[in-house]
Amino acid sequence: MITRSVLAIAAAAGIATPGAALAQAPTGPIVPPAQGTTTGATWSTIDLGTCSIATGTAVVNGNWAGCAWAGAGAPDVAVSAFGSVWLAGSSIGAPGAAITALQPVDPVTSLPGSIMNVTGITAPAAAVAAGGALWFAGSSASSNNGHHSAVAVAVTPTGAVRHRFRGPVSSYTASGQSIAYGAGAVWLGDDAGRIYALSPTRGSLIRQIRTPNTSGLAVSSATGTLWATGTRGRSVRVFSTATGAQRKVFGVVGSPNAVVSAGGSMWVFTQRYLYRYDPRRLRQTARYAMPPSQSGWLGAVSGPGGLWASNWVAQVVRFNTSTRTFDVDARWSNQNFSGPLASAGGSVWVPDRNNSPFPVGHAVTRITPTGS
Repeated sequence: MITRSVLAIAAAAGIATPGAALAQAPTGPIVPPAQGTTTGATWSTIDLGTCSIATGTAVVNGNWAGCAWAGAGAPDVAVSAFGSVWLAGSSIGAPGAAITALQPVDPVTSLPGSIMNVTGITAPAAAVAAGGALWFAGSSASSNNGHHSAVAVAVTPTGAVRHRFRGPVSSYTASGQSIAYGAGAVWLGDDAGRIYALSPTRGSLIRQIRTPNTSGLAVSSATGTLWATGTRGRSVRVFSTATGAQRKVFGVVGSPNAVVSAGGSMWVFTQRYLYRYDPRRLRQTARYAMPPSQSGWLGAVSGPGGLWASNWVAQVVRFNTSTRTFDVDARWSNQNFSGPLASAGGSVWVPDRNNSPFPVGHAVTRITPTGS
């Protein structure tokens, strides 16, 4: 179990930490350090708030003592852009309001920057860089009938909101679940089965596509086609970005979530398998068994040594694209990671949505492979 009290012991013992990086002592079936049989990885957790051991604040029984909490929420999303890793999460300082806390981290020094509050969006679920801005998919505040709608907000690196898009408010609730950039558009997917193509320069709607539901989105760098995963019906759907027409449907085993374009292929993570597709011929080319997990893979990214994925039950894996094997399987007890994760500075960065008693999980874990 990794707790703040473990960090307090390290601080009391005078163990040095680089910048704001706080060394972790992992347990359980973990790769690595020293407990796995493969290339492995090392990791550290970086506190993002004002309550930090790195700044000399005391910790008592795993809880922060004697510090003023800044009101930034637990991060749900990590994205790499503009020379930083950006963490975003609903602000705990304004429960029920549509406010998201945004904070950069330097991928070289691991030092966090200032917190910026972005209004008009809550529960950020995905992010992408496009048109000189960070685009976040999330939800609006609840309307008078108690429902909210999918939202995309474009934010500059200074925290200024450049564009806002809000889907329709209807008799049912819809949330922004995924977002991607490619073929001249930002693509926002919601859990009501709508995909919105948005102008990256104006934020306006270009077209809308209907699907059963959207869990993940990615644009093929090879063909410019849009790939959408959906847990309803367990399918992967391919669309023309020029017309919105559906070109192909693949059935998969296990609920599909994360989808990544890398190395000229499209990769889809389900709870059971990692699928590889040829986007030019629109056919499946490989299938690999996933490491055992009790959660779907909510976030995935192309990073050092291969493809990395994270889930809700404190598990991060790497698929080595050279050996075609899963050679990193890092797990923590009493943790709750969220995706998507980001790749920067030779590491992957995983938002820690729940890794301390209070304040809850305002941190990011940096994982660095020690081998190939």
